[in-house]
Amino acid sequence: MSNLYELDSLETTYQTLIADTALMNAIGGVNKVWKYHIPEENREDAPLIRINPISEIPGEYADNQQLSWDCIIQIDVWDYTDARSIALQINKLMKTIHFKQSTPTFEFDPDTYLIRDGRRYRGVLYSNLKENE
Repeated sequence: MSNLYELDSLETTYQTLIADTALMNAIGGVNKVWKYHIPEENREDAPLIRINPISEIPGEYADNQQLSWDCIIQIDVWDYTDARSIALQINKLMKTIHFKQSTPTFEFDPDTYLIRDGRRYRGVLYSNLKENE
C-alpha cells in the first residue's frame, strides 16, 4: 500500500508485466510493451502489448477518507499467430495484483495481418490511510 495519490493503475500494470521473465521471453523484451500508444514504426513488430487505463474512480471510504481507486485497465496484445496465449499469460499476472478480466475483444487486422486480443481488467488499488492524512 502507498499514498492514495501516488497509486497509478497504469504503472502498477506495466511493472507487473515487465517483471515477469516468462512473458518478456515470449514477446521479446520490455521494448514490446507500450503505454497508451504504439508508434507507427513499431506496429508490425509483433508480438506487441499496449496498456491503457480506462477508468480510475474513488473506491472505498472509511471515516470520510478515500481508501482506494476502483480501476479498469485495457491490455491489447497483437501477434501474427498466437495473441491468445500471450493474453492468457497476462491474465494470470493480472490476478496476482487482484485484477479480474471483464470484457474481451478479438479481431484480425487485414492491413497488418495481426491478430488482436484485447481484454479489460478491473481491480482496486488500496492506499495506506495513515499516509493520506
